[in-house]
Amino acid sequence: MSETLKGKWGYRSFRHEKIEVKDGKLVGNPQLAVPWSPAGELNVDTSERGEVMGTLTFALAPGVSLKVTGLITPATDNSPASVDLTGEGHSSVNKLKGFFVPGSDHVVGTIVSLANDLGRQPDGTVGPFVLFPIKG
Repeated sequence: MSETLKGKWGYRSFRHEKIEVKDGKLVGNPQLAVPWSPAGELNVDTSERGEVMGTLTFALAPGVSLKVTGLITPATDNSPASVDLTGEGHSSVNKLKGFFVPGSDHVVGTIVSLANDLGRQPDGTVGPFVLFPIKG
């Protein structure tokens, strides 16, 4: 398997405000991308079978970390390599699905809060996330 998350990754997630569409137009001026979590650092290892295990910590929230587990799925002719992750801690549970961007060293995808979001958003809040390697 060529794709791995082994190492240190920067993490950011975003969400949107409530969106209402009427007659093909946005109602009001909702923010489509609002920073959700503070910047984080994901420290992970990846087994030869693609199993991911590690910790996500947030710089602006000392002592707050999430246990991260998951699995990398290799690329196919129809799809880039992907990763399915679960982040758990402090009674919070989040699911993430992301893709390794071909020709890049980034992973982009979607996160959904399943329970007790640390940012106090309702269960079911969804938004994009990005992972990028921390060099050095």
